[in-house]
Amino acid sequence: MDFVPLLSPSTVRPVSKFIRGEKTGQANLIRDNFTLTTWMLLGAGAQSLLFLLAGRVALLPAVAVLVWQVLDTYLMATGVKHNTYMDGIIPGKFSAQFPDESGNYGNKPANSEVVVFLLGARINHPMKLLAPGARKLGDYFVGMAKNLEENAEQFGFLGMSSWISNGDRSTNNELMQVCYFRSVAGLHAFAHSPVHREGWTWFREIVATHPHISIFHETYAVPEGHWESIYANSHVNGIAATMFKTVGGESGEERWQSPIVDASRGLLKTSAGRMNRSKALEHEGYGPDPFESGLVRSKQ
Repeated sequence: MDFVPLLSPSTVRPVSKFIRGEKTGQANLIRDNFTLTTWMLLGAGAQSLLFLLAGRVALLPAVAVLVWQVLDTYLMATGVKHNTYMDGIIPGKFSAQFPDESGNYGNKPANSEVVVFLLGARINHPMKLLAPGARKLGDYFVGMAKNLEENAEQFGFLGMSSWISNGDRSTNNELMQVCYFRSVAGLHAFAHSPVHREGWTWFREIVATHPHISIFHETYAVPEGHWESIYANSHVNGIAATMFKTVGGESGEERWQSPIVDASRGLLKTSAGRMNRSKALEHEGYGPDPFESGLVRSKQ
């Protein structure tokens, strides 16, 4: 039985989450440049200044916001109000499987090669985002991301997600973009394209005078049958957020399809099954699977 897609195709290629969340990402970068203590002190200083200027009435906005946030959280936690944190999730269990040029998913998991490209940077400077070269570096990153979106077919670019590491220090953490390509050849074509070469030339010119700018990349060329993914009640992210150009329908129109398919049954139930290395019977004897029975979807 062929894998069952969970999302409908689009006639327009949706841009990656990195581009859609550009403004949110910028706000998060600003937030990431200060510790929690610093943010609390800034708030306390602003509140004290307002109190000196307006007296006790200056306390009302802060108290009102606090009361509203507590009440809003309580109403969502008790089910009285819609839980907005669940917006955008796909209920149940799903996996990413690549469609062919005709838009068919087939029944063979991990049926093609995929290249995973990790691209990251960090500013090791006390001025953080205001450090020399930081803004320019950010502009090049955004410019390269938009170039990938605009020339996705040429580079075999499938999609991109953005992440912030918080394991090393409390502020100014490492940023990383997780990019997916169809082949190493496509990735190299992007690497030698004018937009990327311009950024690389700039970095080579300033690296001696800007040692605080740290960049890295890692590339993984994953053969057919050597990758898998699983998501449960999740938002669309990672390889599940990639897009594929197909030609289908009676009119033969070009469409963009998501790789998201139902993983609650069949070969996609287990990790080995999703790499086409078993018949997905490894979980037999572990008790009923709430995703396979439909119990999870029925309660959402």
